[in-house]
Amino acid sequence: MLVRVWEYEVVPGREAEFERLYGSAGAWAQLFARSAGHLSTELYRGVDQPARYLTVDRFSDTDSWHQFLREHGDDYAELDSRCAELTTSQVEIR
Repeated sequence: MLVRVWEYEVVPGREAEFERLYGSAGAWAQLFARSAGHLSTELYRGVDQPARYLTVDRFSDTDSWHQFLREHGDDYAELDSRCAELTTSQVEIR
């Protein structure tokens, strides 16, 4: 299984919009669902830092992730660009 975790700091006042796009039924999950290897997308909000979020995306394996990027990389880049204004930082946790 491949698990991708991202940490985000959300612009104050944009939390609801961020949650709609990044939640388990949001635009990112819908995009990832185009891959047969996508297993789940989860969103977590910080307790002590409510502007801090983690996303956890699970794919069956690394090959599924790479196949997704080959087939939907342009859509991924476009959605990422559209969502950039919602955050002050984003870091993939490796």
